[in-house]
Amino acid sequence: MPSSQSYSGRASALSLAAILLAPLLSAPSAEARPRSYTRERPESVAAAPQRQPDGPLQIVISIGSQRLWVYDKNGLLESSTISTGVGGYPTPMGVFAVIDKEQTHYSNIYGGASMPFMQRLTMSGVAMHSGMVTGRPASHGCIRLPHPFAIKLYKLTRLGVRVVIAPNEPVPQEITHARLFVRKPAPPAEPIDPGSAKGIVIVTATDMTAAVANAKVGKITAERAAELQKLPISVLVSKADGKVIVRHGFRQVYEAPAVIRDPDRPLGTHVYTALEFKDGDNAMRWQAVSVPASGQSVASSRKVSRASRNEAEPPYPMASGPPSTAAEALDRIELPQEAQDRISEMLSPGTSLIVSDHGHNREMRAVGTDFIVLTR
Repeated sequence: MPSSQSYSGRASALSLAAILLAPLLSAPSAEARPRSYTRERPESVAAAPQRQPDGPLQIVISIGSQRLWVYDKNGLLESSTISTGVGGYPTPMGVFAVIDKEQTHYSNIYGGASMPFMQRLTMSGVAMHSGMVTGRPASHGCIRLPHPFAIKLYKLTRLGVRVVIAPNEPVPQEITHARLFVRKPAPPAEPIDPGSAKGIVIVTATDMTAAVANAKVGKITAERAAELQKLPISVLVSKADGKVIVRHGFRQVYEAPAVIRDPDRPLGTHVYTALEFKDGDNAMRWQAVSVPASGQSVASSRKVSRASRNEAEPPYPMASGPPSTAAEALDRIELPQEAQDRISEMLSPGTSLIVSDHGHNREMRAVGTDFIVLTR
């Protein structure tokens, strides 16, 4: 049997261990502290932007290099390492916009998975959000951001911010072209007596149109409605649809036929962003970024949410030959004069013009999204 002396020695040792461990036990444990969602990189540690943004923002995401860049009218603003989709859930490529934002969000597709600082790009579940970032594909199609950078980006953006997702690393370039829109003052509106028969019809039709649109997207808050009303217009010239279409506040407001010269030649996909008026004039400073196609069919490249699986994805032929450059694409477009005038009257900084071979797809809804152009 152990002696009383050995018991005493053990008690003394235990007492000493308790004294030494007390400060460690009283401090918050590593698990109790806020956990990092990423392997921190130098470019993503600061939660505040390196400088204040100026003018319209544009986000460019590269699948190949697993990076994201934020540009404003003065050039590069921020960048970060990311993780995109893997396996049977690749991140779709093309032209998107932020269509919803939620600081606290849980996935309704993947078992309530947490998606903090979520910025939605499609109705089928693709979004930018905080998550585990490895610098390699790792998600079910979303763009995962390091947690500090996700907070920073969430604070920088608003609804409608343009997002380009490409296989390579396209960089926005300043462009000057005679066919880019120039601001044209709108003619004075005809005064309408709201009490007259014509006035009542116009007001009623406007209210009914808004009510139908709201019903299609569900409940819309007054705050969201006001934010959408402040958005600049978006313009799409689609070779596949043969149309020029204008959206404002995630709703179509105008369309007209569009003619593309040399229709058998690839047009490519190009995004032109109006940055600011030049010297107080009606001329606009423009920036362009071209999005290369991946060479894969949209329909066979990505699994989509349950809500969209029964919707047929219209196929499009794979064009042969090199696509037009951003300047060459503008040279090939012919729009009716009325369409040019209408768009010029609505032009403002932040307006985006998308020119593409592609057209309607299952991600671009009639109401509730901006233009979504899938290049894969």
